[in-house]
This record gives sequence, structure tokens and C-alpha cells, in this order.
Amino acid sequence: MSTFVIGESLVDVIHSPAGVTRHPGGSPFATAVGLALLGRRTQLLTRIGDDADGTLLRARLEESGVELVNGSVDNRPTSTAHATINERGAASYEFSLVSDFPMPPEDPALRAKIQEHAPRAVHVGSLGAHLEPGRQAVLEWLKLYAGRSTVTYDPNIRLNVMGSAHTVLAQIDEMMPYIDVVKASDEDIAALLGEISPAEAAKYFLNRGAKLAVITRGPEGVLLATSHESVALPAAMVEVVDTVGAGDAMTAALIDGLGRFSVLGGEETAHIADLSAPVLRSLGAYAAAAAGIAITRAGANPPTRAELQAESELYAR
Repeated sequence: MSTFVIGESLVDVIHSPAGVTRHPGGSPFATAVGLALLGRRTQLLTRIGDDADGTLLRARLEESGVELVNGSVDNRPTSTAHATINERGAASYEFSLVSDFPMPPEDPALRAKIQEHAPRAVHVGSLGAHLEPGRQAVLEWLKLYAGRSTVTYDPNIRLNVMGSAHTVLAQIDEMMPYIDVVKASDEDIAALLGEISPAEAAKYFLNRGAKLAVITRGPEGVLLATSHESVALPAAMVEVVDTVGAGDAMTAALIDGLGRFSVLGGEETAHIADLSAPVLRSLGAYAAAAAGIAITRAGANPPTRAELQAESELYAR
């Protein structure tokens, strides 16, 4: 299964009680790495500087097996996020970044060739889907792959960088015609919509065309909902090192899991809306296990398929 991820790459500068460390990061970057570690052929369209931090990012992509799309490296500084980890392992961020990605080709023959070989899944989200000029590139790629690829979206809201909730909601409405699966955290929902229930949050995205809405609730677990079914699952019980990249590990596992159930790409996408409660429960448990592994180690560090298989025989196939 081929996957195509569009969005920011950056270096997480982690400030914790143990000191300061630097880790490859960025939500789309970490999702791409997570997909590759789960054995999926993955391409990443992003922006990385030709500098020391860029070298760190490219090394991580190469090590993980992610293919960096041509045009993703330029001579501007690599973006950074300074993350401060509190005593509970939760992170707060300050960003220095540029969101700017290559546009799809204008030549009709090249566009037709790209569409002919469309990936099964396209993932977008986070700062890259909301900051200009990168946001326009994301929209154009979504339009190019419309009806050919299953599109997943993780808002990963940072209003101090993205702007007002009103602005972000308007941008989400512009993207929703192209989005099939939304994975959002309860913190994302609170920032955008206020204190509403997970079920109400899921309904918000389902009413706008999503076939599946996944609402994560940290230690309270996760809700998966379609227009027909809804299941709630507990979070994995593990010792938390930090939560950096946990949501991205979950996103990667969700996409991989949907691929395991053969509902990604073209006409197969429609079947996501018909997933049964047992399938949703299996999908959610798989994704929660991936997040559970990620939070037991520092930085954006998603699990491999072998690590997930070691968690339970349910994930062995």
C-alpha cells in the first residue's frame, strides 16, 4: 500500500527536567515515519532546510524508509519547535517555522500520470495544512487526488501559531469536501469548539462529510464513530515518558489499520462508513497500542510493526 503525506517537518527541541535534547519532529513528518516503520511505502512532501537540523531530519527519513519528494529541501533554515515537558509528561510548544511546499505540476500530461498512480492514502494536517503558503499547496494536492485516494486529516491545533479558531474552522470547512477520516484530540476540539462531548465532536466532522471520526482523549481513551456505529476504548496503561508524537503514532496506525481492512483508495473509501463495531474496536485497539508504545519513550518515536505485534497476537497479521 502506498501512502503520501504532506506537511511540516521540524526539529523538536525538548526542554525537560532531564535537560535539553533535539529530536526529528513535526506531526506529518512523524506520521510518515510511523507509516514507513509499519511497512507501508511512504512518500513525504515537506520543507526541510539544507542545514544541520535538515541533515538530522533527512537521516531519520532515510533510516525509516520514507521517500522525500523532490523539491522538499531548500536553503531556508529548518523549522523548529521548542517543547517544554512538565512533570506529567505533557508538552507545550513554541514554533519557528516556514510552511511552504511544492505545488502539483500544471502540465496536464504530468497531472494525469500522477493521478493514474495515485497513492491509496493521503495524509494532511497540522500547521502545514493551515499556514500560508503551504496551505494552498495542500489544497491543490487534495484536489488532484480527489476520488482517487483516501484522505486522512489530523488538525493538531496550535492556535498561537495558526490564528483564531474562527479562521481555522473556516479552513477546515474548505478542506472537508476532500477528507474521509478525521483524527482529532480532545484538546483540538476544546480549542476549536469549546467543551463538547467526544460524541458531539465526532458528529461535527461526520456532518461535514467525514466517513470516520476518531476523537482521542489522552488517558481517558479514544472514541471511533461513523454515521452508523460508535465505540469507546480505554487508553493503554503504560508509564509516560512524554506525549510528543503519540498522536502521530496513532494516526499512522489508524491509516495502516484501515489498509489492513482493505478500505483505502478509490471506490474502497466508501466502505469506511460501513465499518462494523467489532472492526472499529479492533482498529481503535491497534491505534491505541501504537500510541501507548510512543509515550513510553522520548520525542516523536513511533513503533515498528514488530513492536506492535509483540503487544498482542491480534496485531500479528
